[in-house]
Amino acid sequence: MPKRPMRFQFELISENGEKLADQYKGAVEKFEGVNLNYSIESLEFVNIFLQKFRDQGLTTEDFAETIFIAGCYVGQVMVINHHGQWINEKEALLPEGISMMPIVIKLPNGTITDPIAKAFKRFYNGTIDNLAYYYHVFTNNKK
Repeated sequence: MPKRPMRFQFELISENGEKLADQYKGAVEKFEGVNLNYSIESLEFVNIFLQKFRDQGLTTEDFAETIFIAGCYVGQVMVINHHGQWINEKEALLPEGISMMPIVIKLPNGTITDPIAKAFKRFYNGTIDNLAYYYHVFTNNKK
């Protein structure tokens, strides 16, 4: 996470998870010429996208808002393809001392997962934190 305040077009609440994901989708279409479709397969593009900017030497300080909305796209893929639901972090009832991003995904089995934090990990750590693999692990979806 960056040390500076981040700025977003939408408030970081569960009701805006889809809007934030759509913002990433729109930016990718405008600047990359790629029309994302919220498919599980489209997560590979997000991996490549984040890696490209990582390889160019950008840091989370430079790219935080984009990484955040890329994570929202990953979360929306979980919502659409696995019936996940955006919830606010406080609704996750996390143990004391544990924190997540302001909005997270609750899966049908009750599992809470943080695709936004995973996008930051993917950007920071590189290919070891593959987003498609993350999706498959949390949804028990076979590749």
